[in-house]
Amino acid sequence: MGISTQLMDDVKECARAEAERRTYPPQFPALPPVPGGRYFDPAFAKLEADRVFSRSWLFVAHADQLRNIGDYVLLDQLDKPIMLIRGADNAVRAFCNTCRHRGAALVEEPQGNVGRRLTCPFHAWTYSLDGKLVGYPEAMNFSDLDRESHGLAEIRCESWGPLIFINLDVKARPLAAFLGSVGEDLSDFAELDGRLHLVDRTVREVGVNWKLPVDANLESYHVNYVHRTSAARTLQQSGTGIQLLPNGHSRMLVLYRDTIDGKALSPFPCVFPNLGDLPYCGTFSYHVFPNLSIVFAGTGLVFLITNWPTGPSTSVYNVHWCSSLAVDQEENRKLSDKVIAALSQVLFEDLDVLPGEQRSLNAGTLESLRLGYQERRIYYLHEAIDRAIGFEQVPETLRVPQLLASFVQE
Repeated sequence: MGISTQLMDDVKECARAEAERRTYPPQFPALPPVPGGRYFDPAFAKLEADRVFSRSWLFVAHADQLRNIGDYVLLDQLDKPIMLIRGADNAVRAFCNTCRHRGAALVEEPQGNVGRRLTCPFHAWTYSLDGKLVGYPEAMNFSDLDRESHGLAEIRCESWGPLIFINLDVKARPLAAFLGSVGEDLSDFAELDGRLHLVDRTVREVGVNWKLPVDANLESYHVNYVHRTSAARTLQQSGTGIQLLPNGHSRMLVLYRDTIDGKALSPFPCVFPNLGDLPYCGTFSYHVFPNLSIVFAGTGLVFLITNWPTGPSTSVYNVHWCSSLAVDQEENRKLSDKVIAALSQVLFEDLDVLPGEQRSLNAGTLESLRLGYQERRIYYLHEAIDRAIGFEQVPETLRVPQLLASFVQE
């Protein structure tokens, strides 16, 4: 599997053709204004929480965060108290961090190891690592308590190689079906558990709606201005090729300038051979609906950006930095730190400019967003959000017309 040679050529040709384009594409519709209320309205934020984040597959952790049996990680990205835990069978599962007796939290620290069992600190109800209730004190005080029906509440959890996803919707289709062509293109991920290492993680609170940082990852129009002393020195912003994919996902290649040697920028051993030379041609990335950006810096370094709503106008920005080189050696650590520092500068330049946009939205001085052709991935995200919510459930004043279906590449 992986990207075919023909598709690789098509992706590169799309970016090259964009660099030569001088007029608006005649076959593409003018994008309607996107209502500003979608970025601050509390009722709309609740619709997103209930219909988007509660029903989508969400990337939440890297397997290296819980490598040993009994390791756990608390997830703070969602309103529900959820933990990941590695079982005796080496599988990673997700459970509500809630004792089935009286609701006490089973673990309090952000991550750690519970040993062979989970024991509630309140009344010592005890659970196996796969969530079964295995014991509780003074059993004679409970009449006919059915242990099988009092196991921990399990959340759907699937792994894509080292990447761990959860979904709060018990009826959701499998992760592979949700990923669709993204999973096919990036099939190397499935074989990378233990080979693609988590080398660093960035977490930053930002005073903006969750979509604003996502939007910044979906377009390159700002590169020559926000990143004029950083990324613009290596990227040819006009050479931005975009493909809209099923299920709200998308793909983007921003070409390097002709003088840039992509391999020299990221000297990490290759673990994504099925991508060919695409990651060396420029910044190559995918958006996975709703909030995940997978960005390649060569074929041996990839970073995964997620942004999580904490309120209508606030969010938490997460980056998982992953490398083919483990950082147990000082030389590898120094190389990773150097590259991550340069890339972080670019990411933080985006975050620094976004609060001004949020203030304008909150104040009503920006009533709507006017998007251009190179920002169509943002509009496509809004379309997908409305489809996930249910078009008729979105207030009429906040809806976006569904226009881009015919431009999606199957």
